[in-house]
Amino acid sequence: MFQIAPPVLPGCLLVRAPTLMLGEGWSSPIFSESHMGRIGIHDRFVEDWIHYAHKPGAVRGPRYQLAPASQAMLLRVLRGRIYFAAIDVRKASDTFGKVLQGDISYMGAEQLYVMPGFAVGWCSMEPAVEVLVKASTESNPDLERGINWCDPALGIKWPVRPAEAIVSTEDISQPMLVDQIDLL
Repeated sequence: MFQIAPPVLPGCLLVRAPTLMLGEGWSSPIFSESHMGRIGIHDRFVEDWIHYAHKPGAVRGPRYQLAPASQAMLLRVLRGRIYFAAIDVRKASDTFGKVLQGDISYMGAEQLYVMPGFAVGWCSMEPAVEVLVKASTESNPDLERGINWCDPALGIKWPVRPAEAIVSTEDISQPMLVDQIDLL
């Protein structure tokens, strides 16, 4: 049912959901515990969020949560297209600081899965983008952290120039990865 692209960064998967073509359009699952389990995703998702960006160039994150509230996440674009970046923030990992980046859209039925220990950010590439995020733990503002979206050491190829990006005050003031004091 669900298919995965060959892993590029351990702990991050690009998952393709099947699409059933119907006379009036199409249908595609977002999550199935048994089918996801067959491809190695065994997390129990307990919280869903929908993020909306009204203009192209809106950047969210990258963000992550500290233990004991570290989150596995599953992102699915419901409308539009995004460019994503998933960063390994596990200090003891062989891939610490490495980034998986690319774009996904609602038409492709692709999803991004990240295990706990990854920061995730995204940028809207079209107007009226909606992103569904399933998380394995509830949001905890006291344990939420972020990395500066323009950190040059990460080499993220955002599809928007910094002067044109729409970034929240909270996200724009995040420290660079090298300056994080309480990584996982």
